[in-house]
Amino acid sequence: MYCDLRSETDPTVIMRKPATPFRALPPASEVSFPGVFAWSPVTSAAVTTAIGADPGAWNVWRNRRLTPDPMPAAWFRRSTGSPLVYKVSDILTWLAAKRGERLDPLNTWRRSLLTGFDQEVTDPDKVRAFARMYAEAIGPRPPGGVAFTSAGFRDYLASLLSSK
Repeated sequence: MYCDLRSETDPTVIMRKPATPFRALPPASEVSFPGVFAWSPVTSAAVTTAIGADPGAWNVWRNRRLTPDPMPAAWFRRSTGSPLVYKVSDILTWLAAKRGERLDPLNTWRRSLLTGFDQEVTDPDKVRAFARMYAEAIGPRPPGGVAFTSAGFRDYLASLLSSK
């Protein structure tokens, strides 16, 4: 969806602007993805719902390379509409960066782990290992409407242990 605005200097010129401007995006601290961990994959539809963005605006931003990179499409089984899939932590980090804030993806993972442990896990290698363990336990069909291929799931699990 777009808003048509007439130029003040020339009323015959119409500027088409996305209905959701960047400045209207919420801070990362106010965004939640219910039922999934920070390392979990979510579809672009879930992203636009969580951040309150118009799907058309999201596509414009993505085409202009203003959004985070989606996870590799080869990791997922094709589904209706072939949605792009993003890691929750990438979306939260991107939102923080849009506001000039710094948010480490591993910190978002740590916060996801806080709900299941009596004490905070601070060692980055342990955080990654727990994330992998949870992802492996959930399996190749995590909540959020995505389904991994067997090779994609293996690559996804391996990516959780990398230092990126």
